[in-house]
Parts: sequence; C-alpha cells; structure tokens
Amino acid sequence: MSVRLGRGTATFGLALALATSAAAGVASPASAAPSSAASSAASSVTAASSSTAIHKVRLYELTTKGGEGFFYTADRQELEQAVSKHGMQVTQTPLYYISRTAFPGGKPMWRLRYTAKSSYLVTTSPQERDQLVGSGKFVNDGILGYAAGDGCAAGTTRVWRLSNNNKWRLAVESHMVSIVNNEPGWKLDGLALNHFMS
Repeated sequence: MSVRLGRGTATFGLALALATSAAAGVASPASAAPSSAASSAASSVTAASSSTAIHKVRLYELTTKGGEGFFYTADRQELEQAVSKHGMQVTQTPLYYISRTAFPGGKPMWRLRYTAKSSYLVTTSPQERDQLVGSGKFVNDGILGYAAGDGCAAGTTRVWRLSNNNKWRLAVESHMVSIVNNEPGWKLDGLALNHFMS
C-alpha cells in the first residue's frame, strides 16, 4: 500500500521496514531465538483475562546525548535519569498513551538499542525484534509497554516509524507527514503501533 505525501510516495509495511534496516546495515538473515522474558511477556498478552484494566501512561520521546538518536520511555523515573545522568533532552513530539501492563488485544512494544551509537528503535513485531537482535547490531532493552491492538480502535490513533541514517523515531500521522515532506533524509518505515489519545 502507498500513499502520496506531498512531494513523494511513501510505502508501508514490515517488508519496507526490514529493507530499510538492511540498507542501513542493521538487519541480518539470521534470527535469534526470542528471549524467555520477551516470550513470556508476549504470552501474557494473549493469556490476559478480559477483566484486565488498561493502566495508561504517557509515552515520551527524548533525543540522546549529541543528537545521535531518539529514546522512548513511559517511565517517569527512567525519563528523569535519562535527562540527569545521560544528557538526553525531552522533545515536543506529540505522543499520547500506552499501557504499562498487558491487556486483552494489546501488543507488546519492544525497545531495541543500537550498539554502534546511542540510538533506539521501537517495534511491535517479534519477527523484526528477533531479526535485528540476531544481527548482533541491536540489544533487546525489553518491553516498553503495550500498544492498542487492531481491535481497540475506539479512542486510539496511529503512530508511524521513520528512519534516517541509523536513527529511528515515532510520529503521529500529521507529524509523520510533516517530517517526510520537510526534513531531508527521513524515510517512512511503516505503521508502528496504535496508541491511546487519553
């Protein structure tokens, strides 16, 4: 599927995301077996009972020290440490809410750390996670939180992932269009997740 974005056409899908990663030197045909913690957490999403409450927390974007990449967290303590101990800066990127705990229909969001520089990638795809970690160029930082699944459409909005020279960032649709059209070098990887507006 493609969509016209002003001066160019952007193509969506995991295939493009993996192709973009491969072109940037971050993917490898080998894939690692999922970690037991990640597998257990992913299983807890499907095993969660229908009575599980969604514990929503705000998702924050920060630039890493020296502007090498972007970092995402939904943990206020981690955010404060990232700023005070690691020299990161909170951006004004419009992002909303994810769940801190698994819930029916939710998708785990993995944060992967790029080993060559201070840059992070977020994915909800276990296949992409395994491929990138298996390449040896990423480390699995664990589950960042849980995104709204396709069956949770009410009160949610789409979030896209973009890449540029081993930097990855998330953006809501209007911001994504602005980045692709106005900021040279950024390419659209595809739809990353859905998150809650409130």
